[in-house]
Amino acid sequence: MTGLRFGLKTYDAAPWDELRHRWRDHEAAGFDALWAGDHVWSTRDGDGAPARPRFDSWLMAAGIAAVTSRVDVGTLVSPIGLRNPAVLGKQAVTLDHLSGGRAVAGIGSGGNPLDGAAAGIPAWPSDEKAARLGEYARIVRSYLRGADVDVDGEFYRSHGVSAPAPVRGRLLIAAHTRASIAAAAAHADVWNSYGVLFSQLRAGVVLTPEQSLAATRRRARWLDEECERIGRDPAEITRSFMLAFTRDTPWTSVQNFRDTIGRYADIGITEFMFPFPLQGEHDDDVFAEVVADVMPRLQAGERP
Repeated sequence: MTGLRFGLKTYDAAPWDELRHRWRDHEAAGFDALWAGDHVWSTRDGDGAPARPRFDSWLMAAGIAAVTSRVDVGTLVSPIGLRNPAVLGKQAVTLDHLSGGRAVAGIGSGGNPLDGAAAGIPAWPSDEKAARLGEYARIVRSYLRGADVDVDGEFYRSHGVSAPAPVRGRLLIAAHTRASIAAAAAHADVWNSYGVLFSQLRAGVVLTPEQSLAATRRRARWLDEECERIGRDPAEITRSFMLAFTRDTPWTSVQNFRDTIGRYADIGITEFMFPFPLQGEHDDDVFAEVVADVMPRLQAGERP
């Protein structure tokens, strides 16, 4: 078994000095990647005041890169409706250079309607979102391959645009439907899932561990099939999972952490992301023990 990878995602704003020290500590603790969440909307308290303000994800990712030297850094993930793809592609190449090749540009079709509402962007039908994601990813992929951008699609047009050749240039695509997974098969270096759909979350549905695993297994099979359809080796795509929106409780005991990671590793997931500060049921002592004693073993190839 190859070694697993682990990362943490910053969702909310905090005093910048606190974030800088946190990111440095996470790198020193051995995490492989640090991610910036990308949302425009903010949760509001009972009085209508913002309860979870957020920084811009791309500037925050640049801040992570500036205070670290080893970890991968990227967005998890940028909804395609919030930025023109030519703009995001240039941001991705810039972050790649700023980080010395550690950047991973993360994009998704944008399942959370609150971001679109906050930015004044109309909701798209699901079929259109998937089609837009494919065109969008093609443009960003062109940047990350060092190619001139020349796209005249149904939704996006970009001509005569170029950027410096990337240092490494990696693209992550979060995808859950068959159509959006087809875009990941065609363009992604990393495929990301998190089990539940935003439409389910809005309806109050939280998947059990068994349901989430079954859904992720099915989507991983779709990724294989879409790669086969276009003649791409599915082994070229890293498979990642964001553990935040299911009833899994990996941080309640060391054994629960091993069991949770093991279930997903058995279906091909090799990289795991967690929100930080930790959400849901968790034990800070378990987190510390896992990071100090368990995570290094799994990174070195030990089975969960």
